[in-house]
Amino acid sequence: MSLPRRSRKRRRSSSGSDTFSGDGDSFVSPQLRCGPVLSPPPGLGRGRRLTGTGTNKRRVSDDQIDQLLLANWGLPKAVLEKYHSFGVRKMFEWQAECLLLGHVLEGKNLVYSAPTSAGKTLVAELLILKRVLETRKKALFILPFVSVAKEKKCYLQRPNSNQAGPSQEPPLSLDSK
Repeated sequence: MSLPRRSRKRRRSSSGSDTFSGDGDSFVSPQLRCGPVLSPPPGLGRGRRLTGTGTNKRRVSDDQIDQLLLANWGLPKAVLEKYHSFGVRKMFEWQAECLLLGHVLEGKNLVYSAPTSAGKTLVAELLILKRVLETRKKALFILPFVSVAKEKKCYLQRPNSNQAGPSQEPPLSLDSK
């Protein structure tokens, strides 16, 4: 059985513009407008080390642990407050290594694996925030279950609140189509 082929033309929103929410509203909170986002702290070890399998990894030395603090990565104040409200103030070393690999911060791909609840989502969120806030382009967040997707949607729609209920600000970048 042969499936019909789809056109390879890029689709745009009905308003003819690429927007964050897909409905013509390209609102970004003034608290989130800024210059470069997610830049490594000065002096953070970007040297390479060779692992036993022959792959290159970035290494964060013990004397640079303070630089794992999210506050030192150039994130907007509203984003920092959101993470702090959930008790997230510092990255794990492996998360910083992921962000420092190759040209990930310049938009190149990253494939990584870690056990459940190890902190993979933080790396993805930081890279998505960087893309959306710096380039004003869309980002796609793929999640394994509808329940997790709904939870993440509520989380992302409330950049300044850690409470359930309607957001006081429009969504950052979600389209509920």
